[in-house]
Amino acid sequence: FLEINSQPDRLDLRDANARLAGAAGLTLVVSSDGHSTGVLGYVELGIAQARRAWLTKEQILNTRPWAEIEKLKK
Repeated sequence: FLEINSQPDRLDLRDANARLAGAAGLTLVVSSDGHSTGVLGYVELGIAQARRAWLTKEQILNTRPWAEIEKLKK
């Protein structure tokens, strides 16, 4: 999985690269990179990044139900 890091100081993966990753069939995760609950709102920035990349909810891992995600754990 690739991460779209929502921290305003980072905001990586760039939208253009996220779009290429999605087109290549990779699954991405939108992360707040949070080390405290105060930064959970940063996820909105990551979601905006994913939208600019034209990613669908099917391409974003953390839009799926937990039962589906848990099956992917190794």
